[in-house]
Amino acid sequence: MYLFVYGSLLSNIPSSMSKYLRRRATLVSKSTTPGKLYDLGMYPGFVAGGDDLVKGELYLLKPENEAQTLEMLDAYESVTGEPEDEYLRGEVIVQVGDGGTFKAETYIFRGDVGDKTLIPRGDYPAYYEGNSDHERFVNGG
Repeated sequence: MYLFVYGSLLSNIPSSMSKYLRRRATLVSKSTTPGKLYDLGMYPGFVAGGDDLVKGELYLLKPENEAQTLEMLDAYESVTGEPEDEYLRGEVIVQVGDGGTFKAETYIFRGDVGDKTLIPRGDYPAYYEGNSDHERFVNGG
């Protein structure tokens, strides 16, 4: 199964969960998918669709531990399948650098973004750098 990541799971964000993902999946390519990223206070929220693109990475989960990996990532993203969950894991179409496309799952924000700040160019690493609230979250604070 392919997984598209765009925030604290990216390989260049120093979170414990990005390290966990890299041990349990293979990075396929840098990639993009239609949508927007919003600043939710300490981490980003992805809203799928539209003409804008969100930058991220495409991973292929290792089949021998795919279920356990998804269980851990779902717990990290607080995805339980309940209607009040902040995120759901859903399918998107991802384009990789060479122009190929893949179906992948990702974590989609379900809340209201009306008062949230749009992350420019859908580029979380550029936004993260120097943002103390996001850095504190990633570092467990």
